Amino acid sequence: MQINDPERTRQAAPDLRLDAPEADDFTEHPLSMNGEAPAGKGATAAAPSFSCSASCPLSHVPQKAWLHLFRMPFRKRHPVIFWGLLILLLGGTAAFMVSQATGLGSERIALVRVTGPIMDIDAQLRWIDKLGRMPGVKGVLVRVDSPGGGAAASQELYEALARLGKDKPIAVSMGSTAASGGLMVSMAGKRVFANASTVTGSIGVRMDIPQIRGLLDKLGLGRQTLTTAPYKDAGSMLEPLTADEKAYFQGVLKDMHEQFVDIVAQGRHMDRARAARLATGKIFTGREAVELGLVDELGGQQAAHRWLANVCKVPADRPLLTPPSEDEWWEKSLKTWFGLDADALLGREAPAFLYSF
Repeated sequence: MQINDPERTRQAAPDLRLDAPEADDFTEHPLSMNGEAPAGKGATAAAPSFSCSASCPLSHVPQKAWLHLFRMPFRKRHPVIFWGLLILLLGGTAAFMVSQATGLGSERIALVRVTGPIMDIDAQLRWIDKLGRMPGVKGVLVRVDSPGGGAAASQELYEALARLGKDKPIAVSMGSTAASGGLMVSMAGKRVFANASTVTGSIGVRMDIPQIRGLLDKLGLGRQTLTTAPYKDAGSMLEPLTADEKAYFQGVLKDMHEQFVDIVAQGRHMDRARAARLATGKIFTGREAVELGLVDELGGQQAAHRWLANVCKVPADRPLLTPPSEDEWWEKSLKTWFGLDADALLGREAPAFLYSF
């Protein structure tokens, strides 16, 4: 607010008495931070003051309010300080974000989580690939709490971790469950930890084929399928398996089973015949798994972290580098409030072959 014409002000408010210096004198000597005029020319001029009758709204405005109205903003009074601080703030924020994205800020241990059914692993694969390109990441802690999942997804996740393990040491911490595909993923670890009551093992392959023919018959519904090859329609939900189809699928399952055994033998540096004897589909507690050679040591995530920190020469109290959250807000709400998995509700996970307990 500026008052450049006292006469116009008096005409607008007849009862207003203006006891301020001329506008030119005021603008030539702006107010200081404490509301006083600076020394020098016009130093004796008082700050603007207004007085009017009780009915005038201006009579209720405090003196300090008038002073603030005529003060220039900080960025104009101290432009060098303002823009300098802004540039430092933006530069520091950008440097922090780059260090977090590249792992250049300090030597860190990164965390990879494998939780729930192993189905959609795109997020984990992206994170693992990113960790491989971070020179500041010296080791990787894999937390597994999964009953397994799709055969191909479990194997792909294991292979990605195994490749990463060639450059950076990996420690695996088994949670409540690390069975079947969860066990396969754990085989990528240089050292594997489990709690005494962890459920693991379940080495084998399962194939589920729902049968709905009886229900459709009751509803008076049906479907006919034409094929160009005898096994093209094998495993249909509308027809039970024939003896040839059972033998056919048993051969496929056996091949996947042998691949699982090979991974266990390789990951645990175990004789293959010994690994094959463990591949009966049975589950084991963490304590039994230590005796059988599937797990190295009993302990939780903190024990695995301490071991890995010692190997990597990274302080154990340094926070783990965690991946960004990629869940949609509604998926996160379902998991947090109701314990529901959106993938299961929407039917997005229905593989034919499962490394699953």
